[in-house]
Amino acid sequence: MSTKMNTKLFGEKLAHYALKEPKHFLQLDGHHVPGGLDDGMGVDEDGDTVTAQGTVELMRGATVRILISEGTNPKVAVRQLKKLTKWFKRNPQMIDYAKPKSAPPAGDDVPF
Repeated sequence: MSTKMNTKLFGEKLAHYALKEPKHFLQLDGHHVPGGLDDGMGVDEDGDTVTAQGTVELMRGATVRILISEGTNPKVAVRQLKKLTKWFKRNPQMIDYAKPKSAPPAGDDVPF
């Protein structure tokens, strides 16, 4: 598959989503940064860190959706999914970030 953007498909998707009401989500992200991060966020012994934030999307919302970037090592993905699950189980109140009124602005991550 080509990495060049398919402008026709992109335009069709934009037109489709332009008619939808935005939906609020809790976004949990796993980051593999074995060298650490410049902003002082801690990483664990595997070089992983996790973040949470509120976000707004136009796609139809599943109850839970997992997106894994192309080229991600499957072992890293599984390890981070386990960490995200454990973190969310310990902190179920993070779901409040999905609420429109309490959601922090995009990029306002909650440290691991």
